[in-house]
Amino acid sequence: MLSIRFSCLVSKANKKGESPVQLWVNCNGSRTMTYLDIHLKPSIFQQQIRSRRQNPVQQYCDSVRWRILDYYSSSVCDGKSLTSRDIIEFVKNNFKERQYMLYTLLDDYLRTVQTRVEHEISDCTYIKYNLVVKRFKEAVANKPLKRLKQNDILAFKRHLQYTTKLSHNTLCNYLSKAKTIFTYAVDNNLIDNNPFRNITIRMEEQEINPLTNEELERIRTQSLPTERLIHARDCFVFAANTALAFSDMANIVPEDIREQDGVYYIKKRRIKTGVFYVIPLNNTAMEILRRYGFRLPLGSLQSYNLILKEIGKICGISKRLTSHLARHTAATLMLNAGISMEVVSKILGHSNLRMTAHYAKLMDKTILNTKIEF
Repeated sequence: MLSIRFSCLVSKANKKGESPVQLWVNCNGSRTMTYLDIHLKPSIFQQQIRSRRQNPVQQYCDSVRWRILDYYSSSVCDGKSLTSRDIIEFVKNNFKERQYMLYTLLDDYLRTVQTRVEHEISDCTYIKYNLVVKRFKEAVANKPLKRLKQNDILAFKRHLQYTTKLSHNTLCNYLSKAKTIFTYAVDNNLIDNNPFRNITIRMEEQEINPLTNEELERIRTQSLPTERLIHARDCFVFAANTALAFSDMANIVPEDIREQDGVYYIKKRRIKTGVFYVIPLNNTAMEILRRYGFRLPLGSLQSYNLILKEIGKICGISKRLTSHLARHTAATLMLNAGISMEVVSKILGHSNLRMTAHYAKLMDKTILNTKIEF
């Protein structure tokens, strides 16, 4: 529903007795006002707007009215739902639809992601989206969003490949997050088609070699020279005993630790997916938690992984220590200890067993100990 009216109030008169003509728009339940570029004495405005004869004031107001009606009708035909503010912006922009720019979309989406931090997503995810936006702006110049083409997406992809020199799977992660931004634009009627629609994003299967029990024990017992190394080592060992992701470890508070029949455990939702996980805490995990007052000494993910790299060298381990490796290690050691895939899946907070099989690599020991009977 749309209604348009004009007014000229005595209370807004200047020293000459003239007031700005006001435009009031009521559209779909919202009401907004703006001043037009015409000033008249209110008495003259009232006289001419009510006159049965055509006059300049009526012609001016009719012109504004018909331009708004034309814009409103076109928008309805295009499936857009306008507000009174949209129409006022159209009038103030000299009766031209304001162009929604590419960089405006990127910045707007970042703000929506930021509002979800701690409630739905982790700080790490927000940082990753920030990097995606930064790289996109490096590769593609600002332009009206509707003029964005698939060639711009390919330019972004080439920038990631040849300038930023990302690995294939990291590049795919960047593309997936960028695609999410433009899916948001389609869902909110900012563009008609997703420029990513014909872009193939296919991750490569990566061989992840988890730590053995011996390697994990070597890390746990290694003498380390500084407190920051000790803190990072303890967090890594905790993760390798619980399969917790970095963001979930960072959100542990004392109230999360529960006890039943002498067994301590954590039951909580994963930050990344919102799926519940249940993790029994063994003696090693409980000892580490108690040491730090049930709040693990974690900094940023980036600094944590850098310190882990340093620890790996000190311990003489050729495998690249990362936060994610601890999670893979925990899943694999649990499976090799005979814990069922269903239980490991619940511990990892996965929504299906296929995800668990992807995370946890079965060692030869598990395969060779399997009896095959027909």
